[in-house]
Amino acid sequence: MSDEGFTDRLLDGVNGLDGTAHRKAVALGAEVPALRDGLQVPSSRMVLMPALGALWAAGLGWEKPGWSRLARQGLLAIALGTVAGKGIKRVVCRARPNEGGDPRRWGKADGKHASFPSGHAINVSALTTAVGLNRGFTPATMASLGFAAAVGWSSLATERHWASDYAAGMATGVLAGLAAEAIDGWVEKRLS
Repeated sequence: MSDEGFTDRLLDGVNGLDGTAHRKAVALGAEVPALRDGLQVPSSRMVLMPALGALWAAGLGWEKPGWSRLARQGLLAIALGTVAGKGIKRVVCRARPNEGGDPRRWGKADGKHASFPSGHAINVSALTTAVGLNRGFTPATMASLGFAAAVGWSSLATERHWASDYAAGMATGVLAGLAAEAIDGWVEKRLS
């Protein structure tokens, strides 16, 4: 099988899964519109970054270095993930579900508002990674994972993203979170 044939089959499979997940999420979202619509704002950079800034300040003020470290890594992870995500969006240019409803519309959107990868997924997975790396397997980490899953469903139900957009955003956010921890650790060692 040629590389092109493999790629076509892979994309057909992804597009099929995206279409099925989209239909199911939209149907469920119609039953609980307040939950469907209410998760997008708290998962935006405009909410998460000021909250992390406040946590960093609180950690410094109350001498809680763990809070400051988590906040620094969360901020850096979201920033790194955002830069990577914006770059990918400009290259891939995938149309959103509310722009025609066809998951096969790759390369059909302007790069600024493209669907792939999900920025909200990048944000919540970057934050969840920072929480998990700093807090371990705790209720805070589990709540973070639950929030990330709920935001994923909301992104599909509001027709902002396909499931593969969200999965790619989650992967990007996790990588950004791991990079942020490594960078923060390197800086801490240099400053101590």
